[in-house]
Formats: sequence, C-alpha cells, structure tokens
Amino acid sequence: MNEKILHGAILESVLLNLINETSDPGLHGYAILKAVQKKFGIWLGPSSVYPELKRLEKRGLISSTWNVDLEKARKQYRITPKGQCLLQEYFVELKTFIPVLVTHRV
Repeated sequence: MNEKILHGAILESVLLNLINETSDPGLHGYAILKAVQKKFGIWLGPSSVYPELKRLEKRGLISSTWNVDLEKARKQYRITPKGQCLLQEYFVELKTFIPVLVTHRV
C-alpha cells in the first residue's frame, strides 16, 4: 500500500481501528507504528503517527494514560466511545464507497 494515501480520514480510521482492536491497557505509540507496518505493509514514521494521535486525543476520540509498569514509561492509547462511534460511521461510509471505487477503475 502506498503511504501517500494514508492521510486524513484514512489515517484516522486506521489508527482508531488498531487502537480499538486492543484490550486494556491500550497500545503505545511504537506498538501502533509496528501494527501499521505489519497489517498494511508500510512504514509510517513517528512524525506521521504521533501528531495524528495527539489530534485524535484532542478531539476526544482516544484517551491516554502513562504506563510506568513497563521497563520504560509509555503513553498507552485507548479508543473512547466517541471514537468508536466515528469508527463505525467510517465503516458504513467505506462499505458504500469502496464498491463504487472498485467498479470504476482506470
């Protein structure tokens, strides 16, 4: 997958989905970077992901807490109910949009 398309709502939905798939205590930033790489086969740098995580948190779509139980203190991210609602809206919209996009290939 081309990393150029992972911006805006697409990046937002990818991050929300990855965070939503985890259980307590959440995912830390480096784990999110690795999950994107594993699931989509692309490498996104911290300069792409961390600012987006900050925006998602500011909008109330995710929350974070510091986990100091690990060998290194890490900020753990969890999806909020508001983030789950937005993620569901994205899935509904994508189910409508993707078939149209696929049938109109260049």
